[in-house]
Amino acid sequence: MTTYTVTRVRKELSAGGTHRHLEGVITNTNTHWTRGQVVASINAGNTWRTSTGGHSATITTMHYCPRGTCLAGPYIKTNPNSSQLDNLENLPKGGPREDRPPGRSVLTHPRYRKTA
Repeated sequence: MTTYTVTRVRKELSAGGTHRHLEGVITNTNTHWTRGQVVASINAGNTWRTSTGGHSATITTMHYCPRGTCLAGPYIKTNPNSSQLDNLENLPKGGPREDRPPGRSVLTHPRYRKTA
């Protein structure tokens, strides 16, 4: 089995536009993985960990986003402990998807659309 090290996260606007949740992660090899890919890998027996500032935490799976009635899933999380640095939600952001709602490409999102 393989151990993957996550150093950054990508977030996206929820379908209802009420919050940002994890879209995926970026590993120490600069590879992007979606939540679903991470969950499938964990279910296949691989280990996923965060790493930042000398701290580390194991990533586990959950069915849905932990925010109220948000049904985005499958979802991933770390257990809060004495250091918040290694918590998945607190890792540095990375990647171009940060400002786009789910399902919107750079070509269709108003922020990126060129105007005449």
